[in-house]
Amino acid sequence: MVVTAADYAHSDEEIDIEMFDSDVELSKVTRTSQSPKITYESDSDFEDHKPKRGTSVKRSSTRGRGRGRGRGGVSSSAAKRKAADATTDENVAEDEFDIQSTPKPRRGRPPREGKPAASKPKAGRGRKKTTVSRDISDDEDDGDYSLSARAATKRSAGAKGKARQTTLDDISLPIKEPVYDPAKTKALAEQYPDHYWNQLVAPKATSDRIDLIDEENQLELLPYNISDQMAMTGISISPDGTMLATFGSTGQVNVWDTETFECLTSLRDMSEPNIDEFFVGQFTPNSEYLIVGGKLKDRKRWSEADEDNHILPCPLKIFNVLTGEVVARLEGHSEEILCLKSVVYNGENYYVTTSQDGYIRRWHMDSDWVVLLDSKEVEDGVTCMAFTVSFVPNTGNRFFVASTDDHVTLMDLERCAIVQRFDPIYSSYCDCGKFVELVEQPVVQEIQPAASTSGDASDNADAAAGEGSSDPASDNTVPAASTFATEPSTPYAYFITRGVELLDAENNTVSSRPNTCTLHRLVYPTDPDGKFELQEIRRYYHDEYLSNSWLIRITSNGRYLLAPTLNGQVFVFSIATGHVTGILRDHDTIEVRDCKFHPTKNLLFTCSDDGTVKVYRSVFKPKQQQKEEDTCANLAAPNEVEAVGVDGADGQQKALQDSVEPESPQTVAVSPLASLKEGIETLAVREVDEVHGKDVAESS
Repeated sequence: MVVTAADYAHSDEEIDIEMFDSDVELSKVTRTSQSPKITYESDSDFEDHKPKRGTSVKRSSTRGRGRGRGRGGVSSSAAKRKAADATTDENVAEDEFDIQSTPKPRRGRPPREGKPAASKPKAGRGRKKTTVSRDISDDEDDGDYSLSARAATKRSAGAKGKARQTTLDDISLPIKEPVYDPAKTKALAEQYPDHYWNQLVAPKATSDRIDLIDEENQLELLPYNISDQMAMTGISISPDGTMLATFGSTGQVNVWDTETFECLTSLRDMSEPNIDEFFVGQFTPNSEYLIVGGKLKDRKRWSEADEDNHILPCPLKIFNVLTGEVVARLEGHSEEILCLKSVVYNGENYYVTTSQDGYIRRWHMDSDWVVLLDSKEVEDGVTCMAFTVSFVPNTGNRFFVASTDDHVTLMDLERCAIVQRFDPIYSSYCDCGKFVELVEQPVVQEIQPAASTSGDASDNADAAAGEGSSDPASDNTVPAASTFATEPSTPYAYFITRGVELLDAENNTVSSRPNTCTLHRLVYPTDPDGKFELQEIRRYYHDEYLSNSWLIRITSNGRYLLAPTLNGQVFVFSIATGHVTGILRDHDTIEVRDCKFHPTKNLLFTCSDDGTVKVYRSVFKPKQQQKEEDTCANLAAPNEVEAVGVDGADGQQKALQDSVEPESPQTVAVSPLASLKEGIETLAVREVDEVHGKDVAESS
C-alpha cells in the first residue's frame, strides 16, 4: 500500500510528516478543521487567488519554518488567501470538506478537473537524495520507516549506480598535530639547546664553583656586609656572574659587585605614586637591563582582608641598569608576581611569569628584550596560585613544569595550554620546583634503624623517621641493602620540589606532617601525545627542618640540595643519600627566602627577611687538621665556646678576611660589563664633581 495524507487521522492541530529516503518525498501537510475547499470557476478567478511559488495553498500559521524564501513574514499572497477564505460560501456541507490539502497547481494554468496535479518534490539543500519507490505492507506500516528498510534503500540505490549518500568515512578530517612528538622535540632540542636550566653551567677546569659540602669541605661565612632596611625577598645573578641584584619590600633594587661586594647602583621607579615591593627579577642576556616584578600597593587605601595596603594590578618593570630609568612596563597580572623566567624558544624571546592571581602569562619580546610584541595567558581556569616554573630539559624550551597549588602541572609554551596535571604532592602548597642534572646517581632506599644495644622499639622508630640528626657529623639511619635508582630506557629528567603542609594539629597552629623536599623523575613518553610519568624517588627531611612557610626557594648544584627554613637556617642534603651534610645558622630566626650558587666562583648566597645577604665559600680542611685546631682552641680557652653566627668576634672576622686569598688572573672571568660599570662610576664621579664645584663657588 502507498501511504497518503488521507491515512492520517483528522486533527485540529498541525500535521508535520518527516521526510525520509522514499520514492516520493512527502511534503509537509498542514490543515485545520475550519478550512473549506476552494474551487475556481474561471481562469481569471484562479489568477486572482493563485498562490505564489514556494508557498502552500493553505497554512494555519503565517510564520515560516525558515526553509523557503520569505522566512517568518506574511506575504501579500497570504493576505489574499485569507480574504478568499473569508468570502467562501458558508453553506458548504460538512461532507464536502476534504482532509487532503489542495495540490499545488502547475504554473500558468489550473489543474484539470477531476484529476489533481502530481506534487513535485522540492529540491533540498546540501547533498543529493536518492529516492526509490517502495510499497509498505500493512505489517510494516507502523508509522515509521525502519532502519532495515533505510539500509535496503541505500543498497538498492548503490546497485543502480546512482549518487549514494555521503557517509562519515567519505569526509576527510584535518589531521591533528600531536602536542608532544618525540622526534620533533628531539630535533628542536638539538637546534636550540637549553643550557640555562643546568646548574653546572661551566666545566670544573675553568671555574671554581662549589662542588662538595661535607665534613672536610665546609662552608665559611665571608665578612661582607650586604644589607638593607628591608626584607630581602629575592636575589639574582647576572649571566656573566659579575653582578648580584637584591630585591625587597622597600621598592628598591640594589646591584652589587660580586668581586668587591660594593653597591654599584640602586634602582627605583621615581615616577610611581604607589608602593612598590619587588620579589623577583632577572638580568637580560647582555646585562644592560633588569626586569623585576612583585607587588604594587595602593598608598591611600587599606585592605582589612590582607591587613595591608590594597593590592593593585602588578606590572613588570624593566630598568636600564646604567641610567636607572624605567624603560618599559608590562601590564597583565592582577596580583603579586611570584616568579619570572626568560627563555628563548624557536629563535624568539619570551618572559614567563607566575602570579598569586592563579595565572601564568607568556610575554613575547623583541630582540632587545624590552619591546613587547604580544602577551597571552595559559588557558587554565582551575589553578588558585601559581608559584614557580622550570623548563623541561631537552625539549627545546617548549615545555615547562609549573608549581601550582598543591601539585605540579606540565604546560606547553607554544600553545599556552596545559598538557598534563600530576597528583598532589603536599597537603597545602607546592611552592617551588626545579630541574637539576645530578652528579651522583640517587639511592632508592628504605630507612632502617641503626644497630643499637640499648633503647626500645620506639627509639628505633624515631631514628628511622628522619634522614639525619641535628648533628651533621652523626647519622641515625643507614640505607637498606641496595639500590640505586634504575634508569629507564626512555628519556627522563630529575625534578626537585618543596612544599608546605596543612596546619591541622594543636588548634591548627602546627602541621602533623613533617616538612619535606622531594626528588622526582619525569619520564618522557615515547609515542606522540603519550603520557608523562612523574616518579617519586625519595624525600628529604630532618627533625629540625621547619619550612612550613610559602615563598621559600630551594637550589642545587647537582650534588647537594639547599633547603631554607622559616627559622633562619639552611639545610644541606646530599641528593644521592638524603643525609644532612651541613646546616647554616647565620641568619636571624626568620624566613630565609632564597639561595643561589655562583655559576663560576666559589661562592654561595642566601637572603632572608632579616634584611641581609650572607656570602659563603667552601674551604677544604682535612679531618686531622680539624682535630689539631680543635685541640689548640681548647687549650687556649678551655672555658670558652666560640659560636659562629651572624655577628662573630672582630678578631675572628679579621682573621677570616685575611685568609681570603685573591683569585689568580686565570680564574677571574673577564666581565663584558666593564664598560657598564665604568659608566656607573663615571656618573658617580660627575655628580661628586658637580656638588664640589657648587660648594667651591659658594665659598669663594
